[in-house]
Amino acid sequence: MTGRVAGKVAFVTGAARGIGRACALRLAEEGADVALLDIGRAVETVPYEGAAASQLEETAAAVRALGRRAEPFIADVRDAAALADAARQTVARLGRIDILVAAAGIDSWGAAWELTEDQWQAMLDVNLTGVWKTARAVAPIMVEQGAGAMVFIGSVLSHRANKDFAHYTVAKHGVLGLTRAFALELAPSMVRVNEVDPTAVATDMIMNQRYIDRMIGHEGATMDEVRERYLRWNQMPVPWVETVDIANAVLFLASDEARYITGESLLVDLGAMLR
Repeated sequence: MTGRVAGKVAFVTGAARGIGRACALRLAEEGADVALLDIGRAVETVPYEGAAASQLEETAAAVRALGRRAEPFIADVRDAAALADAARQTVARLGRIDILVAAAGIDSWGAAWELTEDQWQAMLDVNLTGVWKTARAVAPIMVEQGAGAMVFIGSVLSHRANKDFAHYTVAKHGVLGLTRAFALELAPSMVRVNEVDPTAVATDMIMNQRYIDRMIGHEGATMDEVRERYLRWNQMPVPWVETVDIANAVLFLASDEARYITGESLLVDLGAMLR
């Protein structure tokens, strides 16, 4: 078997679509079997269409088409028991867990003083506490193995603020702190923990009409307007990155090429943080 993660088993949240799906497929292309987790339904407070259970099955089928094993689980990252059960079943069916990719995430928006308590709580529960619960479910397995690599999906908003996203900014700042805390505590067990921090990524999270109308400031905003807005955000003359760009960064950090890298944040941001 060949590949940069050949023979390894990955545990990927948010795998029904977007960054999670791209990571699952990229890891499978490089030889990993994959446990695929997603809530498979809409999340309250999220103003765009949620992932479907059928999309999770599509990801599983795509992994199997690459010749790798796939085990899909409908699980909410807010549900610690469901995560623990999925981790146990993954070990029972696939033998171990070598790689964790915590990619599940949601978005919503509003001025900091206008956000509802439900918006605030759902954001932190999924985008921050959900990462902690996922890592907590997998960490004992990796510690027992004496090896493992966790990669959390952060954001440029792990490092800076953006108007209308106070709750998202707080959650992603927290993920960076969580990355460093887990890296520090798991290092003696040779378990590495890193973060990938993207600029805008072409996913359903931001490529939906309600989001772009809010960002541009009027109804019926066009993709040309969105492209121009993001070109002002990034330094390189590219409006957004693709999911495979994030998956390639995750693959590097999950592979033995990064065997001595831990506690780090890898920006995939088109130079946005240089501003």
